[in-house]
Amino acid sequence: MLTELLHRAASRAVVYDAIQLVAGAAPLLEKRLAENLGHLPSRPTILDVGGGTGLPPSLWPEGTTYVCLDIDSLKLAGFVGKKRPGSPVQADATRLPLQGEAVDLVVCKNVSHHLTDEQLPRLFGESARVLKRGGRMLFIDAVLAPERFRSRLLWRYDRGSHPRTSEGLRDAMAKELKIQKWDDFAHHFRYVFLAGVKQGALGRGGPAPRPDPAGS
Repeated sequence: MLTELLHRAASRAVVYDAIQLVAGAAPLLEKRLAENLGHLPSRPTILDVGGGTGLPPSLWPEGTTYVCLDIDSLKLAGFVGKKRPGSPVQADATRLPLQGEAVDLVVCKNVSHHLTDEQLPRLFGESARVLKRGGRMLFIDAVLAPERFRSRLLWRYDRGSHPRTSEGLRDAMAKELKIQKWDDFAHHFRYVFLAGVKQGALGRGGPAPRPDPAGS
């Protein structure tokens, strides 16, 4: 009962944003994005998969077309209510309603633990499909860390029931994109950050560099 009540409350945009701020997820992700955006073309198209109530436009270069995609209509209503530039799209992360090679950058935060083992490959497959060649995916999510009390508490009450290891998520992305960066780090919870690039049709995937053992 308590878990269900928490889930309902978290669906409200104001509550969702507050949770992200208290948990440190919002500033954490924004910092990682700012550090890893890399070179973007003029007037890029950025797809935020599982975008919730959206990311601040200050992260993107001027002229960006920003698409905030989420399956939850309440969170998208929160995005619209902020009156930020961009387009809300209600859709499933494993069935993106976009044409192939239409996006310069895919951002995906705190989504994969909501997906089953059958759905997870579709997340990366669909992201790779909509990316232009040379386009990149920036991915972040909390991972299994049974040695950390906060992590155990997170997975007990989070509506996502499919937490995974850092290595498992890296390997899933590597089947579709060439891994450019793999970084494990802790901030209240244990996280993984992955950056992957779409290569040519014959160059999908690739080995991942080892993360910095010290994290950040």
